Amino acid sequence: MKRVLLVSMSLALVGTYIGCAPSDNGGTGTGTGTAGTHGTGTAGTTGSGTGTAGTTGTPGTAGTTGTPGTAGTTGTPGTAGTTGTPGTAGTTGTPGTAGSTAGTSGSAGRGGTTGTAGSTAGSTGSAGRGGTTGAAGSTAGSTGTAGTTGTAGTGGSTDLTTTVGGPLNGQMLLGPCLQDTQASVCATVKGTCPGQNADFALSGVLTTDHTVTLGGTASTMYTITLHVQGEVESKQYGGMDAESTLASPKANGWCVGGTPTSADYYNVYLLRVTAMGATTHTDYFMNSLQPPGVSNHTTYGIDYTASFKATGQSTIRLVAADRNCSMIKNCGPTQNDGSVCSAPIIMSGLEATAISLNPSFNFNTAYNGQWIVLTVKSVTSP
Repeated sequence: MKRVLLVSMSLALVGTYIGCAPSDNGGTGTGTGTAGTHGTGTAGTTGSGTGTAGTTGTPGTAGTTGTPGTAGTTGTPGTAGTTGTPGTAGTTGTPGTAGSTAGTSGSAGRGGTTGTAGSTAGSTGSAGRGGTTGAAGSTAGSTGTAGTTGTAGTGGSTDLTTTVGGPLNGQMLLGPCLQDTQASVCATVKGTCPGQNADFALSGVLTTDHTVTLGGTASTMYTITLHVQGEVESKQYGGMDAESTLASPKANGWCVGGTPTSADYYNVYLLRVTAMGATTHTDYFMNSLQPPGVSNHTTYGIDYTASFKATGQSTIRLVAADRNCSMIKNCGPTQNDGSVCSAPIIMSGLEATAISLNPSFNFNTAYNGQWIVLTVKSVTSP
């Protein structure tokens, strides 16, 4: 704010003027000239003849000095602006609650209220709101301190199960009956059966044939554990059976390596694992059930866990192949000559994940054909 002082001043100037009578060739002049007021005095009377020069007149009194002008009144200083009321301080954010330890199947908790899959992440504190602005130049209130972010829940053991084995989880291999040819036998094609393949595991009609790619890092080896469940016929392979004593519906048909034999024409159920960029593969068969199974118009419930190794980014080819395009129907493990279908199998104790990932498949009725479903139980890395 500025203050202005205005001063008005009037200054009188003093002027002095002295009048002087000139000499006359006449008589001597007498008398003294009266001093002029405020300036010039009146000249003396001129004498007759040659007079004596008149006395020099008294100088006129100096004019009174003018009264100085009254100084201008100093302007009243402007009133200072009222200081604004300080804004209310922002509310301090509530500290986030620390996340709890992740559950056995939970992924690492994300920041937010609830951690994904079993671990609750701490809530993020709300940031303090800015104080209300004061009127006319007031200082804003202090900003509230942001709440502390809650600690994320510890990553559960299923992290690799999701990131590496996720693409394989819930996969199904189906062999549907398209036309009944006997009470316990059906055709898996309509028309001509495809010819034999040099790769015996891929001969005949492929009722299932699709490929998934594992996650993870290509240079890292992982151990993947599967829960294999379903209802299939038995097939002989030249590899090694994982188990040859469990009976239907808990039979274990896992077979590592080898090839399907030509001793029978029963269906092949296969996982073919190929590392990224590789030209060779490893086969894992899932219905090697001899013993206790037999290849004679019978099907078996399978329910077992099995593990295999694969590097990250490997491709997994899932194949159900019927070499002669003729398949045993879902008639159970009672041996027969094909004239009866005595005990269709409905599997119980199925994985909830397998059911939820295959909503179009009815697990509660006897399927007209054969099927396998895979659930990834764990993935580990040495």
